[in-house]
Order: sequence, then C-alpha cells, then structure tokens
Amino acid sequence: MQRDTDSIFDLHRSTALLVLGLCEFVRGALIFFIIPMYVHNVLGYSTASIGYAMAAHYVFDTGLRSPAGWLVDRLGQRKVCTILLAVAGIGLWLVISQHAFWIILVGCAMLGMGMAAVWPAVIARVTDGLTKDAYATAMGSVMMAWLLGAGLGAICMSWLFGAHVVRGFMTLMILWIIAYVMSLFVMNSWRPNATVRKRTHLAMILKEVNSVKVLFPGVFVQTFAIGVLLPVLVLYARNVLHLDSKMYSYLLLTGGAAAVLLQVPMGRLVDRFGYRLYLVGGFLLAAISLPIIGGLHQVRYVFLAVVLFGAAYALILPSWNAVVAQCISPDKRAVMFGVFMTVEGLGMAVGPVFGTEMWNAFGPSAPFDIAAVIFFMMSVLYGVMRLDRLFVGRQAASESTRAS
Repeated sequence: MQRDTDSIFDLHRSTALLVLGLCEFVRGALIFFIIPMYVHNVLGYSTASIGYAMAAHYVFDTGLRSPAGWLVDRLGQRKVCTILLAVAGIGLWLVISQHAFWIILVGCAMLGMGMAAVWPAVIARVTDGLTKDAYATAMGSVMMAWLLGAGLGAICMSWLFGAHVVRGFMTLMILWIIAYVMSLFVMNSWRPNATVRKRTHLAMILKEVNSVKVLFPGVFVQTFAIGVLLPVLVLYARNVLHLDSKMYSYLLLTGGAAAVLLQVPMGRLVDRFGYRLYLVGGFLLAAISLPIIGGLHQVRYVFLAVVLFGAAYALILPSWNAVVAQCISPDKRAVMFGVFMTVEGLGMAVGPVFGTEMWNAFGPSAPFDIAAVIFFMMSVLYGVMRLDRLFVGRQAASESTRAS
C-alpha cells in the first residue's frame, strides 16, 4: 500500500495536478475577479451581465462534463484534453481582448468547455493504475489542486491588477499556455481497442449509472448545501458581522487553508482506516460548525467555526471521492466522474436560489441552519448505509469482465 500511495506523487501525476491547478487559477481569477470587477466597473455593463457571463460559463462546464468524460474514455486523455484546452484558450483571449458583451459571453462559454474536459482527464490520469487503497489520497490531492488554484486565482488577481490591467491579463494567458503545453506531455495517449469501445458504449454507461444511482442524492445534496451558503456569505459578513473586505478575505483564507492543508493527510487516513468514520465525522462536524457561524455574531467564534467547517470538508472530500472511485469501473472512470460532476453542478446551481430565498424569508441565520440540517441528515444516512457493498459488487463485476 505504501508503494501505491507514494506513486500518486510521481512526476506525471504531479504534473497533471499542476495542470488542473493552473487551469483553476485562471478560472478563479476570471470568474471571481475579472468578470465582476472588469466587466462591470471598467466596461460599464450592468450587474445582471455578471450573472449572465457566469451562467454561460457554468452551463457549458456542467453540461459538458459527462460527454467530455465519455470522450476521454473513448478517445484518450491527451486528444480530448488538448483540443478543448485550445478552444478554452481562444475563449479566454476573447474575454480579455474584446469589449462586445456577446463576445465575452461566447468566451466564457468556451472556457467552460475546456474546464469540462480538464477535470475528468486529470482524475483519470491521477487514478490510473492505482489500487483502491490509494484512491482517497489521490482524490485528496485533486481537491487540494482545485482549492489552491481557484483560491489563489481569486486572491492574486487583486494584486496583479490595480494599475496593471494588461499585466494581469497577460499573466492569465501565459499560465493557460503553460498548462496546455504540460498537458501534451503528461496526459496518456492511446488508441482504444474493440473491447474498450464496447465497455464505453452508451448502453454500458447507462448500466453503470444505474448501478450507482444510490450515490446521486449524496452528490447533489453536498453541493446544494454549499450553494445555499455561497450567495449569503458576503452579505452575512458585511451586514451582520460588519467585516470590511480585508477581514472577509482573511475569513475565506482561514477556512480555505484548513481545507487545503488537511486534504492529503486526511486522504491517507481514509486509505488506511476506511471511509466511514471520516465521511460521517465530516458531515457531523459541518453540521456543528454552521449554526455557530450563523448564530454567534462574534468574529473570533466565527473564525473558529470557519476553521472547523474547512476541516469538515477536508474529511468529506477525500472520503466521498474514494467511495465514488471504488464504486465505478476503472475503464469508465472519466465518464462516470463527469456524470457525478454534472450532478454536483446541478446542486450548485439550485442552492444559491434557495439560500437567498431563505435569507429573505427567515433572516440571516436561516441558510446556515438549513445547511446544517442537511449535513446532519447526511451524517445519519451514510452512518447507516453500507456503501462498501457497492465496492464488492464492482470488484466482482470487474473480475468477471476481465475473465471474459
């Protein structure tokens, strides 16, 4: 097991993680800084235009992850990833070089197409050839690359911009080109044989989806709960806690740092002792921390609760992704992770609407309480449910497939 775990961080897998991190850095900078600040304040478009631009990006990102994953399994990681990364690079150039809003929308959509391919390709590359005892560590490293990239992208652009708008734009283009070049060398390139084509036939994919349908509610609810919180966090920080922008950034950094720094250590523990304790404990810790954030209006307690919530997600993400990885067939891993990511995207899309409605109807603490109840129910559900029975079924199916 130790040898398998150590191999997660070999040169090729580490480079694949770097590709994901760079792409998420660019996406984080674009979605969380450039679109809100540059499009609205510099180009003078309405506030509603920010929502349309983000929607264009996430509709294509979420909607194409399953097809992109299927293409990765059918055609190979390198071919699909590099083609769609090139399309996304053109989209990025359109966003930062053109002033017509419809062109910016097209550019955001094209960037979403590229990100739809990056995730399933990188997951397939990182988990390729690993045993089940290393899945949680591998997925923890993927989550860490995502959180670091997106977080640093959103934060660092405020330093790169200011009086140097062109410098910030050029930095994003250079980073995207670097990620594209690295993907040429790190992603596997192969021609699928007849057996692989048969296993990735649409009917086989639908059969696989049906076999793990019990996991979909958990996937949806996790991102739905986060979506409930996202639009009200800044409102809560400004209107209830009366934090300025600097303190709000520190609050986000505190929770993000806890989630990032604990990803890989928690992944190793999951690989060693199993998923159940850490998955249930993560949901329970999230359920405890959220009422503290929403109910106690003292900043020091909120910071402590945010650290607890970040630690909760450091428990949840690697253990849940290890469950998913062990429940799906290795030769369908990219397309199935694409399916799960599509379900995640649906939860993230519906959650913000529900969260803002709860804020308006029942007050600032309501979204935090609702999300806490959801996480508590998840801890009970997955404390009782025996997901490892799916592992046994999947291993038996894989063995019978290999034997045939």
